[in-house]
Amino acid sequence: MSDKTALWDRLGRTDPAHTKKFKRAGGFEGTAIKPMWSYRMMTEEFGPCGKGWGINQPKFDVVPATEGEILVYCTVSVWYETHDQMAFGVGGDKVVGKNKFGLSTDDEAFKKAYTDAVTNALKMIGVGADVHMGMFDDSKYVNAVAKEFDEGKKAAAAPAKQDAPKAITAADQKRQLEAINDDLLDAHSEVGVKRLVDIWATIAERDGWSSEYWNEARRRFAAKRASFDKPVTDAEALQHPMNA
Repeated sequence: MSDKTALWDRLGRTDPAHTKKFKRAGGFEGTAIKPMWSYRMMTEEFGPCGKGWGINQPKFDVVPATEGEILVYCTVSVWYETHDQMAFGVGGDKVVGKNKFGLSTDDEAFKKAYTDAVTNALKMIGVGADVHMGMFDDSKYVNAVAKEFDEGKKAAAAPAKQDAPKAITAADQKRQLEAINDDLLDAHSEVGVKRLVDIWATIAERDGWSSEYWNEARRRFAAKRASFDKPVTDAEALQHPMNA
């Protein structure tokens, strides 16, 4: 791999799940890349079609052939990164073909020729290079690259592991206890104290308070409650998840 082949190397490995085998008249066999895979590779590399890459207007040529057959050829250019950076491709198909039953038309011949031309243009910058180089004729290579893509899909689907919250320092906990004192100055009812218990329990759990500091916070909440005309127990704080 070098700087000159970096793009080719990134685009040139094909997921076997997006290929299919084919046979043609005369016994020729091969592997075809599904067009949408090629388009996805371009989009992953350059961005959305029409923005980071795109296809210029195709040119079609209809050519009469022997025995009544009619061929269509498509020439198209694909640009990437900038509109003046292009690769060209040619594709073809039969608009009218002949078989043992006679002549028949194909109303998708132009579309097939166009798709063929686009994928042929894309291979010039490396898309699906391993298929075009015949590497898919080697079952060992196909199995190895299939495993590679499968592992990548599993890794992408796995939920990201979240790092455990870093426990705050003792000094930070002390500062937060002082902040609790300030909050309690503004609490004038049992409801207000309960609200502070819920808020600070969530903060303590999030920040990884030690049980020593949380117990001290509970004592301060209980002392504030005791200052009211009708003191209540500390049961609500004891029932909080932090005390489990």
